Amino acid sequence: MADRNRKIIKFHKGSQFNIGVIIFLIILVYMLYNIFQYFTTERVAVYEISQGTIAQNNTFTGVILREEKIYNTDASGYITYYNRDATKVGVNSYVYSVDETGHFYQDMLAKNDGTLFSEKSFYDGLEKTAEEFVLNYSDENFYQVYAFQYDMEAALMETISENALSGLSENGGNYNGLHARRAPEPGIVVYHTDGLENVTLENFNKDIFDKSAHVKNNLMTREQVSAGEPAFKLITSEIWDLLIPIDEQLAANLAENTVLQIKFKKDDSTAWGSSRIITKDGDSYLALNFQSAGLRYATERYLEVELLLSDTSGLKIPNTALTEKSFFLVPKDYVTKGGADNSNGVMYRYEDKDGNFETSFVAVAVAQEKNNMYYIAAEQLQSGDILLKPDSKETYKLQKQDSLQGVYNINRGYAVFRKVEILFQNEEYSIVNKGTSYGISLYDHIALDASTIQENEIIQ
Repeated sequence: MADRNRKIIKFHKGSQFNIGVIIFLIILVYMLYNIFQYFTTERVAVYEISQGTIAQNNTFTGVILREEKIYNTDASGYITYYNRDATKVGVNSYVYSVDETGHFYQDMLAKNDGTLFSEKSFYDGLEKTAEEFVLNYSDENFYQVYAFQYDMEAALMETISENALSGLSENGGNYNGLHARRAPEPGIVVYHTDGLENVTLENFNKDIFDKSAHVKNNLMTREQVSAGEPAFKLITSEIWDLLIPIDEQLAANLAENTVLQIKFKKDDSTAWGSSRIITKDGDSYLALNFQSAGLRYATERYLEVELLLSDTSGLKIPNTALTEKSFFLVPKDYVTKGGADNSNGVMYRYEDKDGNFETSFVAVAVAQEKNNMYYIAAEQLQSGDILLKPDSKETYKLQKQDSLQGVYNINRGYAVFRKVEILFQNEEYSIVNKGTSYGISLYDHIALDASTIQENEIIQ
């Protein structure tokens, strides 16, 4: 009975607060948020500055410009030359003759009687000319075939002409209608034309660098000439110029040079030439002047040369990291020292809310010095602000600005502009000076692509 009358009391279970589940959910949400941020936020690629060099391709093809005159014939007939191509002649030296009847010309050919080319050295020269042509031939430069033809024909005619002079001295007076012509002045006689004889550093244009448009016209291969046609060319000075087209960056790099050493690829000889940069129609050219070797290259118009410049070394950065920033230009007298750390700054004059003029010291970053001006930057200053000259009542209004090239340094977790001075640049990288004030240092971290961030932006 006792068991029957016993009352059973049920207790309701209270809700249990599980702190572990809450913490887990918080961590899960945080992780999901960070994963979302990671995949949706644009990351700034970082580049660590290293020291390096950029090998320069310093091989160019230039155009020779010199003092040269073309002399025309004054009679028609068979022409005979009396000097090898590219040899010095004195005033009144025989250069050529024109035979109206052809008797003298035919007698000179018959006199050779097949023995003219008996010397092995002559054939060695022809073989060398042919070998050079084969090694350097390219379908893209087919016009070189005509230059090769000129060289071979000129070599043959030079050998024939060597014996003609003795024939002229012995019995030239026995031929009617034979007109012998002498050099009117001393110089180097050349037997070809190319249309560039009157080009100078003052009147040239970029078309002169088109080799295919200025192929040599060989004068020695003609048997007959008409009055008024070119007979020969005379180079009247051994001083000559070599004009080389270059890019704007190389022109800037060489602007301070007055002399340069080069290597002539034709014979691997070297020479020093006085140099200067010429800008014409928006293009840059290197002009080299030489006082000698005019005879060595008398038959050449185009010369391949190598500028003997040392590779540029410094801090190597990608060109994508480069950017520009505008700086205020302030007279040096307006920049002073002040503040708790005795830093550079200016005295900024402003009007308070009561209309009174007040002056305060504003720290500035001096990025560059140019003539009597400083390039300064400060977040508190803007165009139109008035600066007060220390110890004076003179004022200066901030207006004039100029841009400097630089990169964004991100060592501190946010973007800070730093100036660079480019020493050399190619399509991908720049070599900059490592001793620049307000600049960068070895192992600094910079933004790889300056276009993706702004100054003072916090780096994720």
